[in-house]
Amino acid sequence: MAVGDASIRYLNLDRIEKEAKSAKKFMKWGCVLVCFFGIGILGSLFKINDENKKFTGNDILSSSDVKLTEEEKAMLAPYLEKKETNPLYMSCILLIPSAIPILISRKKFREIASARRYETIFGSDTDGIITADELSTQLKRPSSKIFTELKDLFAKGYFQNCSLGKEGDTCVKIDNALGNEVLGTGFVEVTCKNCGATNRIRADSHGKCSYCGNPLYGKIQEE
Repeated sequence: MAVGDASIRYLNLDRIEKEAKSAKKFMKWGCVLVCFFGIGILGSLFKINDENKKFTGNDILSSSDVKLTEEEKAMLAPYLEKKETNPLYMSCILLIPSAIPILISRKKFREIASARRYETIFGSDTDGIITADELSTQLKRPSSKIFTELKDLFAKGYFQNCSLGKEGDTCVKIDNALGNEVLGTGFVEVTCKNCGATNRIRADSHGKCSYCGNPLYGKIQEE
């Protein structure tokens, strides 16, 4: 396997699949709810207003056929003048929270896309340590925002075979390779026979010493 093979996978595919399915469900139900209340709004807007055909409480008070004293009318007025809730208002109010599942779905899809973008960078790294400067240069974003996003993605389990540097150590470290893992996924430490320097290169791959340029081979460590 060549050094810097961008096809190497650092995504937790089970997590990715789970989040993708969840995002699709949120999107589906969000669209259903938005369509439902959207149709309700359109129906209310285009509904023929036949309020004038109804015999309302005010009609009772003003009718000449109903003989009520002024005192009786005053007592009945608060009850007869009550209006029904406008369905247009209710549909508009319910339409807003119905969009929340769509927003959740979009957030999940953005997280998956970000995780895939980071995986490409992890897979093309040559020494197993991706620094803040390297990430900032490749993504053209401030390192503070990058590591805030990475911290969230790592916490949610989007990655495997790598870890986020501890507090104050802003970098991503690819795990050391072990005998039972996929070749080339992790890194191994190799001592250069020419100058004695220690290098980290991908397991089962050939590389060069970063100090003297001497050819190196990443032999997998035994468990």
